[in-house]
Amino acid sequence: MLEILDLQVAYGAIRALAGISLTVPRGQIVALLGANGAGKTTAIRAISGLVAPRAGRILLAGKEIQGLQTHAISRRGLAVVPEGRRIFANLTVQENLLLGAYFRKKAAWLPDLKRVYELFPRLEERRDQGGGTLSGGEQQMLALGRALMSRPRLLLLDEPSLGLAPLIVKEVFSIIRQLNEEGVTILLVEQNAAAALKIAHYGYVLENGRLALAGTGGELLAHPHLQAAYLGDGAEGPEI
Repeated sequence: MLEILDLQVAYGAIRALAGISLTVPRGQIVALLGANGAGKTTAIRAISGLVAPRAGRILLAGKEIQGLQTHAISRRGLAVVPEGRRIFANLTVQENLLLGAYFRKKAAWLPDLKRVYELFPRLEERRDQGGGTLSGGEQQMLALGRALMSRPRLLLLDEPSLGLAPLIVKEVFSIIRQLNEEGVTILLVEQNAAAALKIAHYGYVLENGRLALAGTGGELLAHPHLQAAYLGDGAEGPEI
């Protein structure tokens, strides 16, 4: 579904990605892990067209998308749940959701709105509330629901557990796994390595803009370097 080949991104003289290559197979969850400043969010921004790569290729379903504008990439089946949720606080829950389907006809998105409310009953209960009145966990669900309204082929999740209580993290990751079981391909960018690898089919570890490790979720959970650098006492992760 997604193939990245020798991707290089720089902000002026600062090199954020130094030629990374990775693959997200159709129907799988792939985790992209790393500490703050490793280049994870830069990778998301490059894939979604928010920053222009200095070099390299990005292919979505076999077609190059580097150089395209963000809205054009979205129309090709890519949806992003950004770090920090980025919902519109002054719009209602339903208005936020409908923004995710802005380029689709009503007859097409009505079933998806129903599905989002089935996945997130709390959003339906609060459909007429302002997005800014929701809790952090509810806002994360709203951001997920908004992305699903475009019926994406590939879903990019940037730090979905950030700032959430452990019980809410468990709920969010359970929903991510459920979406994948329903056929959504997912690239999951996370600092919470244990939670991410517990549901990921495969994972990559970024360090200083370079890929340091790669392997299945189980292989990375057991890797001594990852254990020491990222997992510590939380290696078991939440029960999902």
